[in-house]
Amino acid sequence: MARLAVALSGGVDSTVAALLLRREGHQVLGYSLRLGQGPDEAWRAGAAAAAQLGLPHRVVEAAREFEERVVAPSVAAYASGRTPNPCAWCNARVKLPLLWAAAAADGCQALATGHYARLEAAPDGVRLAEGVDPLKSQAYFLARVEPALLERLRFPLGGLTKAQVRELARAEGLLAAQRVESQDGCFLPPGGWGQLMASHGALRPGPIEDERGRPLGRHRGLHGFTIGQRRGLGVALGYPAYVLALDGARAAVRVGRPEGLISSGLVGGRWLWRQSPEQCPELTVRVRYAHRGVGCRVVRTRDTYEVHFNAPQRAVAPGQLAVLFSRGVVVGSAWIERALERIDGRAS
Repeated sequence: MARLAVALSGGVDSTVAALLLRREGHQVLGYSLRLGQGPDEAWRAGAAAAAQLGLPHRVVEAAREFEERVVAPSVAAYASGRTPNPCAWCNARVKLPLLWAAAAADGCQALATGHYARLEAAPDGVRLAEGVDPLKSQAYFLARVEPALLERLRFPLGGLTKAQVRELARAEGLLAAQRVESQDGCFLPPGGWGQLMASHGALRPGPIEDERGRPLGRHRGLHGFTIGQRRGLGVALGYPAYVLALDGARAAVRVGRPEGLISSGLVGGRWLWRQSPEQCPELTVRVRYAHRGVGCRVVRTRDTYEVHFNAPQRAVAPGQLAVLFSRGVVVGSAWIERALERIDGRAS
């Protein structure tokens, strides 16, 4: 049996991951991050979960790294009219690297988490794959984790559904079974993104314009909008209006008819390849976590790669993460730089 670390947030997923490893007879140690932002309750809940399971527990300080590697870049992205993905940044830049460093220093052989993902053996190491629960799979949020770190990870929940995990927690009488599932932006202050942006001096009020650039009104901050948004626009055009574009230079929000959201592909930046896309069958891409994915092909340009959709898609947002899969295995990922030309037609 091995000496294994578990990332404990106190939620049902991480707690059940620890439970399963303990049942297998491993020596399990719990580790939690203290982020220094927002409610910052996960480390306390992690300590409570470890105590109930009878596991040693250690809190890893991460306030400086979290501010520098997640919060500040997210604020800068929103201020420039891009839509960041703090969860993907946190996993790759803060949570997993810091927890693994602490666990390795304590003699642990691997770090387990409560993510719904799987690792598949391959000739060149391991490959990241979707979890079996299609509604909860989180391989998307792990796509930016460096390959060397991926080798040190374990995902005990990858072969389970969320319902099965909750039933295990209830049967064991775990306190975590009653906890509300954490949401995106768990680090935000009570005033949400508006308060956080203001605290960083990054509020960007500006104009709201129609498709031809005609003024329709004013908004209080560019951070409150993303491509494809329909609610909360504060304007009435006599037809359903959506955010079509964000002009970071002028802090302008362009709104219009949904046809303006349709695109044929995307240009990605800072690609992280795990396999050569040319050698992977049945490529699909997801342009946000909730996106169901679409078949695609990858085209190499002079200085980057373009992804061409097999069917038109809506609301491709610069700053978001595009993840490519081949039969459920992550092939590569990139940060979306821009959508390719918008075209007429139906999109999903």
